[in-house]
Amino acid sequence: MFRYIFIAAAIIVAFVLLRRLFGRKPIEPFSQQPPKLIPKQGATVTAEIGGQELQIDAAVLDEVRRLTDSGQKIEAIKHLREATGLGLTEAKEIVDSLDLIHPKKA
Repeated sequence: MFRYIFIAAAIIVAFVLLRRLFGRKPIEPFSQQPPKLIPKQGATVTAEIGGQELQIDAAVLDEVRRLTDSGQKIEAIKHLREATGLGLTEAKEIVDSLDLIHPKKA
């Protein structure tokens, strides 16, 4: 009886060790780089989020910048989400990237 328990435990330990050595690497949920904003001619700006391009109206982006500059970051995120239909995380990344691209003037 103990022999079968020992064999089962050895198989489980071997499986766990092999899984750690040769298993898939964990996927990082989000990159640490902010989304890239690519200016284009016309009335839209292209934002690159997770390898996908998104067209954002320049007027919406100007309003988001104005709200961010006045210290209303949450309102800026809400406005961007309403205008584009983005998720919370994506909208926050864009608003944060605007701070990096256009820092507040002291």
